[in-house]
Amino acid sequence: MVAPSPYRTAIIDCVKSGMTNSEIVKKLKVSRVLVFRTAQRYRRLGTSDDMQRRGRPVTVTTPEAVKAVREKIRRTPERSMRKMVKEHKMSRESMRTVVKDKLKMIPHRMQKGAFLNQKNKTFRMKKARKLLAGTKDGSHLTTLFTDEKIFTVEPNKNGQNHRIIATDYQSACEKGKILNKTSHPASVMVFAGITADGKTPLIFVDPGVKGVALSQFSLRKPTMDLPARRRPRSSCQRDSRVVSRQFSEFVSAADWPASSPDLNPMDYAVWINLTEKVSSKNYPSIKALKTALIKKWDEIDDDYLRAVIDAYPKRLKAVINAKGGRFENYS
Repeated sequence: MVAPSPYRTAIIDCVKSGMTNSEIVKKLKVSRVLVFRTAQRYRRLGTSDDMQRRGRPVTVTTPEAVKAVREKIRRTPERSMRKMVKEHKMSRESMRTVVKDKLKMIPHRMQKGAFLNQKNKTFRMKKARKLLAGTKDGSHLTTLFTDEKIFTVEPNKNGQNHRIIATDYQSACEKGKILNKTSHPASVMVFAGITADGKTPLIFVDPGVKGVALSQFSLRKPTMDLPARRRPRSSCQRDSRVVSRQFSEFVSAADWPASSPDLNPMDYAVWINLTEKVSSKNYPSIKALKTALIKKWDEIDDDYLRAVIDAYPKRLKAVINAKGGRFENYS
């Protein structure tokens, strides 16, 4: 119960004296809503106290429970929400209320990333500043970002995210619960590049070939059939010299921040997009996998590419704000 405020007491006194709501508003210079609610409450209950709120009293998300959950998370940040639900004998909704609403915390999915020591962070921030300065004239919109990735004929599924709904274990197995994997599934390496308004063809790299244009390089007028040209099968350094002779603007490996796949649009967006579309099922052969890759690659439109490239300067700023460290993964 809430004790009556001075306004409420004054309003009730006016009501007792026979004044109308409009007269009370003019006299006390308070809102009509406050006068109406206070007068109505008094006439119904004979008191200025708040009416008792509806609903059950809080018995699960108590201060004690919140304190216990906070301490468990402090000791073990990777603690499972599911386990804490069982430990505290509360529903998943209640635990979510404790963690998100009471503690203002968000569960972040764990992901793998290159180790960044202080030296790495310092160089990463320094190079990000230099690259960001180069985007002020919009040159990143005509930069050809390239990368390579390996795709296999087997599906890329995570047991935490992919479930099979069935009546029993045997039925689930029959519907695909068990993913049959081999030690070394057939695979193909793919090389490609994108700009803000176009993309190269997919290039399937022959087994054993190394150093296929791994660096990012800029083009004032992107030649989108560039990767289709024959490249020497040699080291990345020699390959980089060949590219830099052909194009006046070239970001060398020395200028690109190390351990920074989160800055290459191919890594932080395009490969993820292609993997989600292609790597969800088994393929009977490499040929079938290549056909699927080409089909889905061709479906990527310019609007998507522009959005992906537009995120590049924002990511450089995020690295700088994080002093070379990790940042929230957005695109």
